[in-house]
Amino acid sequence: MRAYSAYHFTIFPIEKTEIVSAWLTTFPFESYVEHDNGVTAYIPQDEAQKITLSDCLAIPFDDVTVSATVEEIEGQNWNAVWEAQFQPITVGDWTVRASFHEPTKTPHELIIDPQMSFGTGHHATTQLMLAQVLELPCKNAAVLDVGTGTGVLAILAKKRGATPVMGTDIEDWCVENAQENASKNSILDISFSTNTLDKVDVKFDIILANINRNVLIMHLPEYAKKLNTNGVLLLSGFHEDDAEVLTDLAQTHGLRFEGKTEKMGWICLKFLL
Repeated sequence: MRAYSAYHFTIFPIEKTEIVSAWLTTFPFESYVEHDNGVTAYIPQDEAQKITLSDCLAIPFDDVTVSATVEEIEGQNWNAVWEAQFQPITVGDWTVRASFHEPTKTPHELIIDPQMSFGTGHHATTQLMLAQVLELPCKNAAVLDVGTGTGVLAILAKKRGATPVMGTDIEDWCVENAQENASKNSILDISFSTNTLDKVDVKFDIILANINRNVLIMHLPEYAKKLNTNGVLLLSGFHEDDAEVLTDLAQTHGLRFEGKTEKMGWICLKFLL
């Protein structure tokens, strides 16, 4: 089983946890878990050489103090770890729960077993994206979910009638997890892959990208090229401070700002082509 390094960040004041979390998403951590004193970020030990603790602590904010310790965690049953932390969440009339939870009383539900993939529905950005997908005209819409993680956004779009639906991620194990989750929701026709955008040769009515600021800035021009006329682009994974630069870049590439939602300091932007 894969071994991980856990970076335990202590944050003062604790109210700045969301801002610090936004900063940490610029590093290649795989998942984040908030705790009473801050947040813990996890990264596979064989990937940990890509980051340094000093870089993580070089937070560009004057009104917050952050310290950290690093814990090496031997390979273990990560599903059991997540089961202890993962509770159902509800967005609109949909509940996202794991397979080991009892069925809920909401009209609709998604079964998502995370296996350390980002995007269970618990992070504020995923909840923002879920809420927006519930407002979109998904029926017969072609949807691309970039950085799909657990596949939760792609699966929701498919459940709401989108077709075809594609999900991409840079990690093979995320693709496998997304495929497993789709199957648990009786969906077998979402195309999940590690294909990069340059290998995707079709256009979409809806593109969903819940990643981080740096990746979004890098790929936003390509998102614009992949949208059909009147298509919708949803972006999340960043803090309020990054909304302006992303909006300016999107408008430079012909996208029209349509709206912004916020949760716990995190932002979701909606654009139309």
